[in-house]
Amino acid sequence: MSELPKGWQVASAAEVCALVQSGGTPKAGFLAAAGVPFLKVYNIVNQSASFDYRPQFVAEDVHRGELRKSRIRPGDVLMNIVGPPLGKVAIVPETYPEWNANQAITVFRPSAAVSTEWLYYFLCGGSSVQSVINETRGSAGQINISLSQCRNFEIPLPPVSEQRRIAAKVGSLTGKSKRARDHLDHIPRLVEKYKQAVLAAAFRGDLTREWREAQPNGIAGTLIRMRDERDAARARAGLRSKGRNRSVPSKVLDLVKLPRTWAWATFDDCSWDMTVGHVGPMKDRYVGDGIAFLRSLNVRANRVDLRKIVFIDQTFDDELKKSRLRPGDLVVVRTGEPGVAAVIPPELAEANCSDLVICRLISSANPHFAAYYMNSDYAKSVVAGFQVGVAQQHFNVGAMSEMPLPFAPIDEQVEIVRRIEIAFTWIKRLASEATSARSLLDRLDQSVLAKAFRGELVPQDPTDEPASVLLERIRAEWSAAPKARRGQAKVQA
Repeated sequence: MSELPKGWQVASAAEVCALVQSGGTPKAGFLAAAGVPFLKVYNIVNQSASFDYRPQFVAEDVHRGELRKSRIRPGDVLMNIVGPPLGKVAIVPETYPEWNANQAITVFRPSAAVSTEWLYYFLCGGSSVQSVINETRGSAGQINISLSQCRNFEIPLPPVSEQRRIAAKVGSLTGKSKRARDHLDHIPRLVEKYKQAVLAAAFRGDLTREWREAQPNGIAGTLIRMRDERDAARARAGLRSKGRNRSVPSKVLDLVKLPRTWAWATFDDCSWDMTVGHVGPMKDRYVGDGIAFLRSLNVRANRVDLRKIVFIDQTFDDELKKSRLRPGDLVVVRTGEPGVAAVIPPELAEANCSDLVICRLISSANPHFAAYYMNSDYAKSVVAGFQVGVAQQHFNVGAMSEMPLPFAPIDEQVEIVRRIEIAFTWIKRLASEATSARSLLDRLDQSVLAKAFRGELVPQDPTDEPASVLLERIRAEWSAAPKARRGQAKVQA
């Protein structure tokens, strides 16, 4: 440890704490409906004790009998010693006069030499604590800090008055960073909310209102024109007509009023082919390399995720010609997260799939426009009404055929996609900056603690009693008392 300020002293936790003791776990059947609170690691949340989640109690006789060595009280400082993660810290609140804790928690009881707050901040960021925690990182399985390591933590001790001044300053600074962190934690929810606001504006025509009014010849895309283009595309592909056209079903309510040049259509109106990926067992069909084979987990909102892609061989791909994918195809999840949609990217020139609805759209329907629409809150609510199945919900081809789509002229679709992507890029940048700021706040808190333990946070008072004098007096008092070695359970009051 580097040179300390005048009046400071370094001592082990066992030397300056009235108690350093692990909690305990009694025999089976010890829990009671009420009694003494029994803290576990999951009750330490955000560096404070939270007894709201899954509270447990032990009977008074167990607390004073079998668990007498792990009795704790308000003002004690706790640290979890079994992980991962390690090093969660909390001060025992005054909610109950006495508490207890299980063996995964070590109890540090302050003495006249060390204040509760100083002990708390030391355990949160003291160098000797962090070095022990860092030694365990990368270890496989369960990791832990031993009780002897806890007792040997080297604590830098300012005079008690200075401890209180430093703790007050640290509390003020970390309180400000906590408020900032709380605000930043709302950003992900606000990001999704803003994205949905952009999509809602896009698909009711508000996003391109001025653009549309500036066009000299806005022509509505009629259903007749769409269906003619669809039927011609089917004929070129050698696909027979599917017969009757699918209309927007009556169960779809509250269709938004669209601009004059738009029309409500269905995906059947603007898809020259619609099918489903392979549905059936895949055991032993995957290979190490070959044709990319997409599953539901590869389809995310407006993107194809290739991180967990699997492959099939050419022979199996030939058997599944119907579900071959092409760049520009719209794929929609059937099971798991029904309705989530993405467009097959150009780099995925050869691919096949399972359990996805595949839509091949006419040239006057932009697939990215359709994907953004399918991932909007409005479309999600319609998909929910179409789902079938009890144990596992499905969104099938028939439902996709009847799925309503606000159809705009192709030039406007392209402009809408461009504006959505500009807005989403800006939102993504905002979220990234918030994440960076969150990381900087964590580093700022550690920097504050480091300055605190170096004595650089508040001015010193030359009239403060040096820590060494106080320690000598306490050691003399302890040595005169017929008690066990400092830090052991018999010190318990």
